Amino acid sequence: MNGEMYQICMLVNAARNSITAKKEFTYRCDDYVNSVKFCFLPQKTLFRETSVEAGDPQEWFRACMEKGLSDIKFLTPLQAKNRALLGFSNVNRSCILTFYKNHPVTYWMATWEFDKSLKKWNIKYQEYKWDNPPSTMPQFDNNRKEFGDILLRIGEFADQIDFKNFGDIFRNAYDILNGKSEIPAQYPNGRSIYLPAEENKRMFYAASKADVFGAMGSWNDSPPWYAQEKGLGDEYENLSNELLKQIRLAVLYAINED
Repeated sequence: MNGEMYQICMLVNAARNSITAKKEFTYRCDDYVNSVKFCFLPQKTLFRETSVEAGDPQEWFRACMEKGLSDIKFLTPLQAKNRALLGFSNVNRSCILTFYKNHPVTYWMATWEFDKSLKKWNIKYQEYKWDNPPSTMPQFDNNRKEFGDILLRIGEFADQIDFKNFGDIFRNAYDILNGKSEIPAQYPNGRSIYLPAEENKRMFYAASKADVFGAMGSWNDSPPWYAQEKGLGDEYENLSNELLKQIRLAVLYAINED
């Protein structure tokens, strides 16, 4: 899974756990992160506007709660204009939705900048007002069946174009999704995964496992050329688009729904 999406998912997950369970907000940055800052919408005072900034996730969450945070959601587009760019920074367009009592609905977008000297990332989240938000809270359906179907179909297709390694990845994701394999105790980066419901945890891990869209060495690299040579270019595109859609739907459900 793209690191930007993963971080937003974990921030939202930590915040939702804190709100629903009424316990302390717990979030720790990954080792590749140097700093995470949050810039709130400017606040109007009698004579001027002031900008408020939180220097870390804990400070950000406390400030949100003080403003009357009532709910928080993860949001991401279901498709990408160019899947080949998904391995790069600042192209994902995922965001955090924040819902406040007696305040406008807002969303947060992240900008990632790499510090070459430290070899770590500096991340800045900016808050924006959501003009004309929907009248009801966004709800996300359980797409486990559709997700499982595309994993099997694209797994067979990967074998057909001689990429059994990817086929094995898709089949492993299917087995995790449907309870045929144990959920690993930790995410591949070594961090533990905490989601309240077993099915949500399975869907999130399976989606992370199946998200093979990136740069060199990914499903975007050699497979489309091999598929084209076999006259299967259109099938590769259709299956890949559907896989990306079902991965995103699975993550939206896993993170946002109890």
